Amino acid sequence: MNGLEAAVAIFLLIAFISGTLIGVVVIVSIASRREDRRYSLAYEAPDAVCRGARRLLGVGTRGGRPVSHASGRRDAQRREAPR
Repeated sequence: MNGLEAAVAIFLLIAFISGTLIGVVVIVSIASRREDRRYSLAYEAPDAVCRGARRLLGVGTRGGRPVSHASGRRDAQRREAPR
């Protein structure tokens, strides 16, 4: 293999790896937007793309019901308040 063939092989390898990484980022971004739009992070993943993105990012189901930040703080204050 001469220098030109080696350069072409290296270029093709870099192009393949770059394309794969860009594809993974795009798919994870689409899955993340889909989860945000459906407010589904508190439940099971709605489809295979979202399940794969959760597994790749290390995110699981976060509880039995969705809780907004404001209501979560109010619930915590109610539990701490003496009765």
